[in-house]
Parts: sequence; C-alpha cells; structure tokens
Amino acid sequence: MTKEEKKKLKTVEDIIADYQKYHHKAGKEFKDRIKKFEEFHDSDNIHAVLFSQHAHYTVFGKPGKEKEYPGAFNEAYKKLDKHLKEDDDKLEDEDKLAEILETYTDTFLQKALGNGYKKTVEHAQKEAKLSKKDLRELKGTLMARYLPGEGRLNILHDSYIKEQKGKKKVELIKELQNLGQLSVQHYTAHLTSSALEGLLSDEDRTDMAKYVTPIFEERGWKNKRAHITRTIEEQQQHFSHLLQGDNDDLKKAGYKVTKYQKKDKDKK
Repeated sequence: MTKEEKKKLKTVEDIIADYQKYHHKAGKEFKDRIKKFEEFHDSDNIHAVLFSQHAHYTVFGKPGKEKEYPGAFNEAYKKLDKHLKEDDDKLEDEDKLAEILETYTDTFLQKALGNGYKKTVEHAQKEAKLSKKDLRELKGTLMARYLPGEGRLNILHDSYIKEQKGKKKVELIKELQNLGQLSVQHYTAHLTSSALEGLLSDEDRTDMAKYVTPIFEERGWKNKRAHITRTIEEQQQHFSHLLQGDNDDLKKAGYKVTKYQKKDKDKK
C-alpha cells in the first residue's frame, strides 16, 4: 500500500473496509489475501495500534478531543461523583447505580455503533415501546459483545447492579476502571476481527499450509503436527504469532526452536 493510500484511511471504519476488500468472497486470489494478512501483522503497520488507541479513546477519552471522544469511563465517573462526594461514601440506591452504568454503556456504544445505536434505541422506545428497564437490558446485551464471556456479562442486568450495591465510592471507581480495561481489550479484539474476518477460508487450508510451512522452517520453528492438520483458524493464529514474534504463544502451541535465533543483544 502506498503512502497516499494509507493517508486515505482516516478512521477505523476506513481501515476495516480496506481489509474487507480482500474478503475471500470478493474474488481475490489466495496470494493477494495472504499478503493482506501479513500486511496487518507487519511491525511497520500501525493499524493494530490505531485499533487499540481508538478503543482506549472510546473508553477513557481523548485529550483535546473531548467532544468527539468524551470517554465512557469519564462520563460514568461524573455521574458517580454527582451521587457520592467522599471516597468512603456508599451507594445503596440501585437506580443511581443503573444510571451510572447506563451512562457508561450509552457513551461507549455511541462510538462503537455510531448512528446504528441511535436508531436501535429510537426503535425500542417509539415502535417496540420497551419499558425503561427492558430498554436498559437491551443496551446491556449490546454492550456485552465488547466484554468477556461471549455476551454473558450484562452490566445493566439486575444481578450485576445488585453486586455493586453498597460499595464505597472508591470501590465503584475501581470497578469502572476494571470495566474500562476489559472494554478496551475486547473492543480492540473486535475491531481486529472485523478487519481480518473472511480474508482466508476453509478452502484455503492447503494453500495456507504450503505457504507457511517453509516460513516457519526458515525462522527456526518446528511442531510435531503438520500445518495441514490444523484448521484455517489455527493456522492463522499460529502464523500471526510468528509474524508478531509472540514466541511464548508459539511454545504454548507446541512449537520448538530448531536452530539458534538471535536475541536482541546479539543484533547490536
């Protein structure tokens, strides 16, 4: 990709759309699609970093761009600060707790889903006529895709809200911080998955094995299992570890070093 082409990719949506041009259903050959996969994992490519930064700004705000990125944690903190003044004050009111968590959710999803979130809420209110509680639960299910547990963690469900009841302000701040860190981690993973989804398919299993085998050998990594025995998802995961230099992950996957690899201090 040329510098001019890179400059045109101004948003995470632009970046994702550029990778999705190489979806296996778009008719691109394997050699072009695997190069796009390698491009994403190239150390000189900043797209993965941009995804991580975007996720961080969405949760914790962007200095100087507060209007564009107010930050879900920041807005929720303001609500908490409104209800509790001292660090050791306790919040017993479930409605106020729900308000804090709903503010976090609204602020996050307005950035993650954009206008689609606004349309969903409007439909739920005006056409589906959901109650305030049911609407809150719906928002929680939308937020859950960006949290661990594959959709099981609904921070606007009664059970989660009751868990926070009676906690001190300082404890609730810590809870919001932890929630923020989880959101950044899983939102980043979601953006990465959205970009790389479909670049390779099950039909590429043999081509992928033929392509990566000599690369692993040249870089000094060997596994008892041949690459062809792995699903395309496993092959992609292992190849990404290799491209990113995630040696510990390779070892966990059963790879062993077959020849001396230079350490950083040896390269000087």
